[in-house]
Amino acid sequence: MSALVTIGVFGLFHPVELRVEPVRGRVLVIEAQGRREILEGRGSAMLRSAATVTARNGAEAAFILSVPGKIQREFRGRLTVREENGHLLPIVEMERETAVASIVNAEAPGSPFEAQKAQAVVSRSFLVATRGRHQGFDFCDTTHCQYLREPPPAGSPPRRAQEATKGLVLTYQGHAIVALYSADCGGHTRTAEEAGWQMQGYPYFGVECPVRGEVSGHRIGMCQAGAAEMSRHKKTFRDILAHYFPATRIETME
Repeated sequence: MSALVTIGVFGLFHPVELRVEPVRGRVLVIEAQGRREILEGRGSAMLRSAATVTARNGAEAAFILSVPGKIQREFRGRLTVREENGHLLPIVEMERETAVASIVNAEAPGSPFEAQKAQAVVSRSFLVATRGRHQGFDFCDTTHCQYLREPPPAGSPPRRAQEATKGLVLTYQGHAIVALYSADCGGHTRTAEEAGWQMQGYPYFGVECPVRGEVSGHRIGMCQAGAAEMSRHKKTFRDILAHYFPATRIETME
């Protein structure tokens, strides 16, 4: 059975209502306030209280969720909507590999393929090593955890990057590490100590980067701009990860 993660979505919008509709004519089962509704075809439903949304028999569903007038996104998984402090909190339970592909689609959609594969391994390592970052769910869909977009279509580079690295994580002394990354380190990554962060499980070495751009992000771990440049110069995802995460291994996580 595939590993699952729970991700809180749209939390920045503090929605009081949500719209849900099935993808491509699929069937959704909505349970709310003791009632059960079957949604199919081009129908949609408004959610204004706690609810669950699945396919038939509780299976994962493909659905479009939106905060009317603000944001709309497609998901694949099981949706639970909680009521919290006067607003709704949607939580999507999905397969970890679906989350990895969706994160690569958000974080590195136009990067060279080997950089996308490196991103997939880094993002998967983060998901494995840091579950339970929020009360009641594992991760959020913002840069506090990892930016998340829609699952990429089959055959797309982000999906192929996830599939090519399926199950692979970065380990240090036998444990998956909290693999961090940022957009541009400006030519040299920082150690966690230099950033004033107390990190356990991996020391985070500072390394030279092939790109000396404008700093964007915390500069710890993998530099996405540098990873893309290394990929353009025929470096593999293993080369990229060995450069930014010295002393780690790439292992399969069952």
